[in-house]
Amino acid sequence: MSALVGARAGRFPALAAAPADVAASGGQDQALDFGPARVLDGVAALIEGR
Repeated sequence: MSALVGARAGRFPALAAAPADVAASGGQDQALDFGPARVLDGVAALIEGR
């Protein structure tokens, strides 16, 4: 799959960069860090808006 995406990196730069990001993190899924952080960002924005 990475060869297919790599051949079209100019058309899909974020998708082409994703495998390198996964390799840099040791292949670990970052969803458990990303999700709660976005929820807390939303709560912070809500508080600031009041």
